[in-house]
Amino acid sequence: MILLVAIVVVLAAVLYVLVSGLAHGPGSTPIGAAFAAGQVSSGTCTAGSAQTLGPAAITGGCKAGDFIYVLTVESSAVSFGSVLFEVKTPSGSGFAGGGPSSSFAVLDSGSHVAAISVTGTIVVMTTKWPGYGLTTTAPTYKDVTPLTNLYSIVIDAGSASPTTGMGLTFVALGIGSYSGSTSPITLP
Repeated sequence: MILLVAIVVVLAAVLYVLVSGLAHGPGSTPIGAAFAAGQVSSGTCTAGSAQTLGPAAITGGCKAGDFIYVLTVESSAVSFGSVLFEVKTPSGSGFAGGGPSSSFAVLDSGSHVAAISVTGTIVVMTTKWPGYGLTTTAPTYKDVTPLTNLYSIVIDAGSASPTTGMGLTFVALGIGSYSGSTSPITLP
C-alpha cells in the first residue's frame, strides 16, 4: 500500500512538471534576463562615417545631420532575431516625433551596420530586422547571429532637432523564445 502511494505521488509530480513546462510555451525566458543595453551618448550623425545611411537603406545606420543616440550592448545572450527596439514617451507610448529617416541600427566594432530597421515617424520596430549588412547582395549577418557586447545600437531621431530632455526611454522587446521587455533606459 505504501509503495502504491509513493508511485502515485511520483507520477503526479512528474505530470505536474510536464504540464507546467508546457504552460509557459514559447517566449518563456524574460528578455531582461538575457539582454541589457547601457552607456547612452547623444550627438549628430556625421556625413561620410561608416554609420551614415546609404542609398539602399542598408549600408548605414543614420542620415547625415540627424540627431542620434548611441547605446552600448552591455550583456547579451540573444540573437538579432530575438529582439525588437522601441523609443517610448513618458506616458509609455511609442515616440511619434521621428522623421521619415528615423531608424534603429546595430553597428559592429568597426562602426559598420550589421542590421537596420527604418521606422519612420513612430520610432518603434514592429518586425524583425528587414535589412542586414554589410551589403544588400551578400549580407554578413542574419536573424541567428549572436547580438553580443561587440555591437552598439544607434537610434536615428529622423531630424536634426535634438530630442534631449523629452523624457524618452529605450526598451528592447523579446520575441521568439523571449518575452517581455527590458527595463527602460533614459535617453538624455
